[in-house]
Amino acid sequence: MFSLLSFKYHLCRLGNSYDVIADACRDRTQFFSFLDSRPWRSFRRSLDNYLLCDISTYPIYYWFVLIFSLYGAMHHLIRFIRLFFTKKVVSKSMWKVHGLHPKVAKRLSILNAFILTNVWGSLFYAAFYVSPSHMVPWLWIHLAIFAWKLVTVILLLWHTKGHRTRATIYLSVYVLTIWLVYQSKWAFATALKQETPEKLMLCSPFIQPLLKYAQ
Repeated sequence: MFSLLSFKYHLCRLGNSYDVIADACRDRTQFFSFLDSRPWRSFRRSLDNYLLCDISTYPIYYWFVLIFSLYGAMHHLIRFIRLFFTKKVVSKSMWKVHGLHPKVAKRLSILNAFILTNVWGSLFYAAFYVSPSHMVPWLWIHLAIFAWKLVTVILLLWHTKGHRTRATIYLSVYVLTIWLVYQSKWAFATALKQETPEKLMLCSPFIQPLLKYAQ
C-alpha cells in the first residue's frame, strides 16, 4: 500500500534547509515548537557539521589537537627528564605500588614516560603537519591504557562507593578525550581531501615570523 503525502508536507520537509520556508511551516501551537525555531535549527546544523567532521569545523579540531598535544608532550617530556635524572623513585609510582623492587620500578617508570613522550610527540607532529596517520599510535596506546584502568577499577575499586563515583567520572572524561582525538583524525582526513596540508597548517602564519626572526 502507498500513502499519498500532501504537497505541504514535501515542501516543509524540503524547507528544513531554508529558514524562511521552515519558519512558515513551524507549528507554534505545539509545546516544543521552540525546537523548530531558527536558533535551534542553526544549532542542530552546527552540531551535525561537527559530528560529521565537516571541513567548516576543521579549525576547531585543529586547534584543539595542537594545544592538547603540545601540553601532553611537554608534560610527559618534563616527567621523563625528572625520572631519568633523579635517583629516588616517586612514591606514587604505580610500579612501586605493585610491590616491585625500587630499581625495577624506576626503570619501568622511565620506560613508561619515554613511550608516552613519544606517543604525545607523534600526536603533536600529526597536528602540526596535518597528518592523521600519526594520530594512530596515540589512539591505540590510550585505548590500551583505558582498558587497563577499566579492569583495575572493576577488580579493585568498584566495591568502594567513594572511589566508584570518582572512577566513573574519570573514565568518562578519558573516553571523551579519546573520542575527540578520533574525531579530529577523521576531520583531518576529510579536510585533506579538499585542501593541501600547507593550506591546512593554520599555525603557519604564527610560526613563519618567528622563524624569520630566529634567522
